[in-house]
Amino acid sequence: FGLIFSWADNLKASLQFRNRCFLKMCFIFVNVLLALVAVSQVESGEFYVDWKNDRFVMDDETFQYVSAGMHYFRIPHQYWEQRINAAKSAGLNTIQTYVAWNAHEPEPGVYNFEGDLDIVEFIKTVQAHDMALILRVGPYICGEWNFGGLPPWLLGTPGIQIRTQDSRFMKAVNSWLNVLLPMIEPYLYANDGPIIMVQVENEYGSFGCDHDYIKALYKMFYEILGNKVVYFTTDGERDFELECGITPPNLFGTVDFSPEDDVDDVMRRFRKHQSRGPFVNSELYAGWCDWCGQQHQVTDPHHLGSMLDTLLSRDASVNFYMWHGGSTFGLNTGASLADDPSDGIVFSPQSYDYNAPASEPGY
Repeated sequence: FGLIFSWADNLKASLQFRNRCFLKMCFIFVNVLLALVAVSQVESGEFYVDWKNDRFVMDDETFQYVSAGMHYFRIPHQYWEQRINAAKSAGLNTIQTYVAWNAHEPEPGVYNFEGDLDIVEFIKTVQAHDMALILRVGPYICGEWNFGGLPPWLLGTPGIQIRTQDSRFMKAVNSWLNVLLPMIEPYLYANDGPIIMVQVENEYGSFGCDHDYIKALYKMFYEILGNKVVYFTTDGERDFELECGITPPNLFGTVDFSPEDDVDDVMRRFRKHQSRGPFVNSELYAGWCDWCGQQHQVTDPHHLGSMLDTLLSRDASVNFYMWHGGSTFGLNTGASLADDPSDGIVFSPQSYDYNAPASEPGY
């Protein structure tokens, strides 16, 4: 019997030890799991419009952006890092760029994302410098770029109506977005990337007034990117432009205006069409676009600085257009009707210096 009692005591002690080990392992496992959840919560970014308090919120903190407008397709990719680093060194916290559809799809179904058009590498470079990124996808972008970024091959379809709900135009746009948006989706801020906002169309209020067209475009974006990013529009500061461009409830409206404009007047007009949410100047003009045969455009830096101070003091977010203009390579320069219609059409030079803080060569 002594042997039996001894064996029983040893078994009891062994079971108690194993139970303690099991409980300890469970405790460690639960703590590791909680730690992983905590890390996941920290790394999964959150960015949204706080409409009630007229602000952007990034990870539970008020976020006011001052962004550097630069177009990756106007900068040799070897210099992307230098241009982005220069903007950060100047105190800016965000980069903003157009996306040029016609550069990426020169022929129907033929795509180019190499070299200066490697948009994913540009996004990664922005993130490596711990800056946010705003993508102005369009599909129309203006930007003094050939056909406003739309592919010229669209005009091979007789009678096609661009920037409308023409089914042929919308089919081509949808096809393009189904290539581009899945590429950028992993880099949304909600997915631990730098992209906080995506623009739908561009200054549409200067062109048309079909809110259903803007809503149809938004639906295309939403079907791929969902609610993981802030969608926005940009329009000029005149009343009719804001009325036709701002498209609630799913699109956040922003406005363009120059250092010579009166902020109070612009805000008053803007608030008639979007009463709440942060106030954003998506194109604070550091200069202006040049036209062939005319003098280089300049802006008084004192006016620019004064306007920036005013906007920041009112908790507005600002994009410098441009911070660095770069160059329009190849045959991609744009054209426009002259201010005086009797002058006909004016053409953009290949320099897109824009009197920007960082000049065309980047210094």
